[in-house]
Amino acid sequence: MIFALCLLAQDFDALRKLPFAEAEKALRTWSGELKAEKGKAVERTSKTREGETFTYGLWVPEGYDPAKAWPLLLTLHGTNRNDEPQAGPLWMSAWLRCAAAKEKFILVAPTTVRWTWGNLKSHARIFQALEEVRAECRVDPDRVYCDGMSMGAGGAWDMGEHYPDRWAAIAPRCGAPHLRRNKDGSLRVMLGENLRNLPVYHVAGALDKLVPVEYARAGRDALKAFGYEQVYKEYPEGGHDWSLEKDEDVVAWLEAKKRNPYPEEVVFRTYEKAFARAGWVEIVKRSEVRAQPAVHMDIHGKEAERRTEYFPDAVVRAKRTGNAIAVTGEELKEVRLWLSDAMVDFDKPVTVTFNGRKVHDKVVKRSVETLIEDFKKRRDPGMTFAAELLVR
Repeated sequence: MIFALCLLAQDFDALRKLPFAEAEKALRTWSGELKAEKGKAVERTSKTREGETFTYGLWVPEGYDPAKAWPLLLTLHGTNRNDEPQAGPLWMSAWLRCAAAKEKFILVAPTTVRWTWGNLKSHARIFQALEEVRAECRVDPDRVYCDGMSMGAGGAWDMGEHYPDRWAAIAPRCGAPHLRRNKDGSLRVMLGENLRNLPVYHVAGALDKLVPVEYARAGRDALKAFGYEQVYKEYPEGGHDWSLEKDEDVVAWLEAKKRNPYPEEVVFRTYEKAFARAGWVEIVKRSEVRAQPAVHMDIHGKEAERRTEYFPDAVVRAKRTGNAIAVTGEELKEVRLWLSDAMVDFDKPVTVTFNGRKVHDKVVKRSVETLIEDFKKRRDPGMTFAAELLVR
């Protein structure tokens, strides 16, 4: 019961007394207890770590058996202009009309009332709901998916661009990635590089009057230019409508996708300090050449939060071959590399080059404290790290 104890009560003292291998196994071993009724839509009330109350919908398939790990689909509702406190549970019914989804996936649908899904407070709701469901249900950490419609599609893009290591795939419908308009009127996809290891299934209607199809096409073209995996469906007579694509087709595509928690290459671009990590690579310090405040609006068009953006963007590219890791990038001062036994041989030196210059060539030691502290931040039993290495 160590894993359940640590996850729910944040009491990690027992783990600190164990040898590394036993501590890691305990963190990776699920030992929760299902409280929700199987085969019935459930509404939950929760609180983020900042104390904000919200609801989320939960569906556990009737055939759920904790003897195996189950895939989970996080689905995000569209604009909630009426401030409906049960928007998530109500939206979940869209997927409950699909027999394949009901039978094969644990479904989670959080609610946001005032905030858009691009707001940090909404991100907190998403990850709080996931944490609670993972404690109760045996979820396969490498088969967690995110989708959404309209504002929810924007949220799915947001999850993929800012947290690309958390998902096996995303499936936004009638939404668009982060875009900026260039001086010549063309569109620039800001964070498309981050989706290197994350397949995307996106759907658009050519007659969509809420999210212009040129936005979706910009996302399509950016992923195509990078050579990333995507399925793009555009319907010539389609508008802003969830039912453009058959849910069964999306389910079949999602089922075939599985996250690689330790990819050989990671690319991550960011212009905000709030988003600094993708898997085993983290931007610790970046140059601050030009800082500008950015006002983020709420669903009703009022100011929701202010965040600082830094330009030029910071970008890090890291590729590992055995115990050799090559890091390149721009606007970087310090980068932290998170290491696992699945990545390197800790009995041999780890060699790191940064923009072609060797900056490290020593043996790196495992640490139970590193293992625990990183897990406490990310709560991901499928992606644990034994050591960290700071590159300046």
